[in-house]
Amino acid sequence: MALPKLDIPMYELELPSTGETISYRPFLVKEEKILLMAMEGKDQKEITKAIKQVINNCLVEGNIDTNTLPLFDIEYILLNLRSRSMGDVITTSYSRAGCEVEGCKPIEFEIDISTIKVEKDPTHTTKIEFTDSVGIVMKYPDVGLMTKMGNITNAKTEDAFKMIAQCIDKIYDDDNVYSKADYTPKEMKDWVEGLTQEQFKKIEHFFTTMPKMYKDIKFNCEKCGYKEDIRMEGLSSFFG
Repeated sequence: MALPKLDIPMYELELPSTGETISYRPFLVKEEKILLMAMEGKDQKEITKAIKQVINNCLVEGNIDTNTLPLFDIEYILLNLRSRSMGDVITTSYSRAGCEVEGCKPIEFEIDISTIKVEKDPTHTTKIEFTDSVGIVMKYPDVGLMTKMGNITNAKTEDAFKMIAQCIDKIYDDDNVYSKADYTPKEMKDWVEGLTQEQFKKIEHFFTTMPKMYKDIKFNCEKCGYKEDIRMEGLSSFFG
């Protein structure tokens, strides 16, 4: 005799990058096990692989490829999966580094992750104009590229240039549109290195203003009187 099957609720979510609506179910015990095992190993590549596997398992409708999704989409989907699967509230703690006051200890915070959204900078754009006739169209670095190279602001110079070259989708002028797919990585990298400082800063602005998920909290230690405004961002802050 077959064991009874339980009904699983379904939810909808709008992707921050495209506005596309996807349908998903909460992750089950088997998916939680996949995540926990990967996080215990502390190998970033294995964690990324596990996150993509869990998202793919839980998607019901929506034609998306987790290999090409921007990191902020991946984070937002997983945060909502966590909210629907394990509850909206997470508990985290923070303490002042190097505090020597006797009895001073980490302070716990409760955060309602269902209220956290992907914030978008109004000056951010994927289309960058260098002159009246020449510009580029950028695409967001996917989670694999971010895992491999890290945040561009902290990346080594060579890795930063490689990331930029990989994130240029098209170059255009008055007469033509040049697809990245038609050129080698070296040709794209050489083209980037031929930009002026002012033009290059426009590309840097694209990366520094990319949509991101964060939560601002106020830290106030009653024991030592220390106060600090803290910005929590990234899955490591919210996925507890």
